[in-house]
Amino acid sequence: MEDQSVPTMTCTRPNGRPVLAPAVRHGTAAAPCRAEMLEALFAALPQPLSVFDDQRQVLFANPASANLVGYRVEQLVGHYEWLLLPSDTPRWRRFLRDTHGSKASRAAFFRLHHRRGDWLWVRAAASAFTVGKAHLTAVTWQDCIEDLGEDPRTIFAGS
Repeated sequence: MEDQSVPTMTCTRPNGRPVLAPAVRHGTAAAPCRAEMLEALFAALPQPLSVFDDQRQVLFANPASANLVGYRVEQLVGHYEWLLLPSDTPRWRRFLRDTHGSKASRAAFFRLHHRRGDWLWVRAAASAFTVGKAHLTAVTWQDCIEDLGEDPRTIFAGS
């Protein structure tokens, strides 16, 4: 009698640890693992998205978030605060800390340094989530320059 069990396939996380997921057979090829599918989905999202750990480090940034500030994805992974206007940094830290400890979504405005040298006003919307024992925060970014017109004071930086 032939073994009817579903085979297990291994994918590797960025930290090198394996992810085990059941393989789905389509003829002779196995479907991509769940981690690969999620990574492809996030990469395809048109909305800029970054995922932060509880130490404010970027674990994941999609191409749209890199395009927003003019850098490559690899340049955004890790420490992120170098992109912030220095006076926005304390508020950014509070924003992530408060989001991290809450089940509610939060939003605030920040200024990010674009690679070409100018400052972008962005709206950051954040939600906390947990994967295993890791507490993470997903942040979507929206360029607000079109909403400002000629006067950047129309956005209150303290929100």
